[in-house]
Amino acid sequence: MNKKTIYLTTSLVLATASFSTFDLSADTATPNGVQLRYGDAVGSASLSVNQDITAGGNESIAGRDFQLDFELSATSDAVTYNISKAKGSYTAHGMTQRLSSSGLKGQALLLSKVENGAALERTGADDKVAIGLGPMVGANYPVGLALVDILPVLPAAPVEVGTSWTSTQQTQSLEGWSWASGRLTTEHNVTAVDELGGHIVVSVSSTATAQVADVEGAVEYSGDGILERTSHWRFDVTDGKLLSVSMEQNTTGQNTLPQGTMEVKQVTKVEYLAL
Repeated sequence: MNKKTIYLTTSLVLATASFSTFDLSADTATPNGVQLRYGDAVGSASLSVNQDITAGGNESIAGRDFQLDFELSATSDAVTYNISKAKGSYTAHGMTQRLSSSGLKGQALLLSKVENGAALERTGADDKVAIGLGPMVGANYPVGLALVDILPVLPAAPVEVGTSWTSTQQTQSLEGWSWASGRLTTEHNVTAVDELGGHIVVSVSSTATAQVADVEGAVEYSGDGILERTSHWRFDVTDGKLLSVSMEQNTTGQNTLPQGTMEVKQVTKVEYLAL
């Protein structure tokens, strides 16, 4: 298991200023733009994931919701997400079931800064820090996997409005009742560079695609296995902190279940907000 999907909708009121009026420090700015790197910011954050599942060509028949709150701390080498709240639910046939999240409060997820601070990755064995999914899936939902999957890979070079870059990463996503994995290719484009209270904030739109297949030991996932993702995110360059992510992911494929092979389409929405 490497990564996991997740989504969010946020709103920030930003005071806009001409790029030439910014008071840019040497740590975040170059003659060619501003440098994005994960820093030592602290604070809190919330994460919500909603999965709407359609199977067998019918209308939406099932769905999952996950809600998580974190307290953040950081060092020069890593960012720690301490879970302060966690809950999940599964809805099918008009009935809603609470998913097991007991014991998650107080657990810590340590994400190492890699590629000179351009990305965060899971460290250690944190698969047990997970929300239970029940017997049908046969595996739990690791919080670290879900979190890392939405954290953007930052560009190697400084950026300005109009700058584009491409990143690739392994993704692992809960699709219907199966885990699916593939190589995600993401195109990023800087849409704005603003100033808010002395902080430089970069806004980015991203689109991603992947061909996904089942994960060994999980319910078989096959068929087209197409994953398409769009996201909009904001990054505080001054503090080195991700402010928000709003993401929507659409997938098509097939689950091989006890009742037979079924076409499964899923819309996953993720919202992340630094508070």
